Amino acid sequence: MHTKETKTPQALRGLALGVALLGLAGCFPPSALEMDYGNAVRNNIAQQVVNPRAGFEPKPAVGLSPQAAAGEMDRYDKSFREDPRAMGKQLETQMKTQ
Repeated sequence: MHTKETKTPQALRGLALGVALLGLAGCFPPSALEMDYGNAVRNNIAQQVVNPRAGFEPKPAVGLSPQAAAGEMDRYDKSFREDPRAMGKQLETQMKTQ
């Protein structure tokens, strides 16, 4: 008959064996698939670079004048603004019908 004294050492042996097997599983070399991890991301990032040598060129990048850039930003910001009166008219119409 099994008593509590014999079950505890068997459980500890089983636990130790499980830990040893998990530790041994970590010693296997990476598979071919694991060795390829991250290459797709690195490739996509490299393809997004227009000129990889741009940091070594002494000439600065050519852009818009400050006045033209400010005008473009104003037009861009205004494209997202909504007319607040449209909602007010809609609410007035709904209140009159009730």
